[in-house]
Amino acid sequence: MAHLLILIQDRIERFERWFDQRFGWFFTNGMKDRTRRRTSPFKA
Repeated sequence: MAHLLILIQDRIERFERWFDQRFGWFFTNGMKDRTRRRTSPFKA
């Protein structure tokens, strides 16, 4: 079972790298290098 989880994690990471190299720029629109503001959307 542990071997299966490690294998799945490896495949997901490989897919993520492949996807980012080909299509990541389209979906992130250059936002990868920017840091996210950690504010609550419910803050008054």
